[in-house]
Amino acid sequence: MKIECTIDGKALSLSVNSNKPLSLILIEDVGNRSIISHCKGKACGNCIVLLNDEAVLSCLIPAFRLRDATVKTFESYQKTRLYRDIQRAYKATGNTPCPNCYASKTLIIESILQEATNNRGNKTLGRANVSRHISNEDESALDKQAIVGELSLNTCQCMDMAEMLQIVEIALTYRRRKRVRGN
Repeated sequence: MKIECTIDGKALSLSVNSNKPLSLILIEDVGNRSIISHCKGKACGNCIVLLNDEAVLSCLIPAFRLRDATVKTFESYQKTRLYRDIQRAYKATGNTPCPNCYASKTLIIESILQEATNNRGNKTLGRANVSRHISNEDESALDKQAIVGELSLNTCQCMDMAEMLQIVEIALTYRRRKRVRGN
């Protein structure tokens, strides 16, 4: 099957089996070395990529879902200005995911930030709806239960969920300030 897609900013035309998982396409056909795929499709969460800005387990995404899609791996994401917001949040909290899940958890956080700042409505990301939860007291409050569900895409236990939520909140603050200033 021939598939046209964009991976890490490069328009590609791939000839692959329609059911070949994205993780293998990235490793074997694209030559990406940042994808960690130890579980062989058992959903450990270490192979997260952004598929049209949504965090997905690349080992579970069949090739046919890539048609006209945009895929961003951690390899290219870490070169963007958006990455700095999350880096700063890690530093501000003094907490950082372990080397095995760092890339995946960072991309999950980016997906959450994209949802919160771009107002993609009630779109479901991965396993959770991370849309803005508006209450009378705080218009910028997020649905923490939905965020926990999204962060659960990665099963590594190196950090507890309270630490991860704090990182998301701080990164979101940085992202919103950047948008207000027009940077």
